Amino acid sequence: MVKTKVIQEELEARKLIERAKDVLMRKRNVKGDEAYRWIRKRSMDSRKSMREVAEAILLSEEL
Repeated sequence: MVKTKVIQEELEARKLIERAKDVLMRKRNVKGDEAYRWIRKRSMDSRKSMREVAEAILLSEEL
């Protein structure tokens, strides 16, 4: 049961990261791999998860 929840959370995080990548690709006119690296670098620099960085990108897109 716990394993299923972890897998589901990982899948949701991946979906959020993909959506955030799409936003960056559109706004910064970059390719997918570059957008992914940008998210990963911000994650490491800020000591936040990639999911948290992706959520912040998506929230800023809504404004």
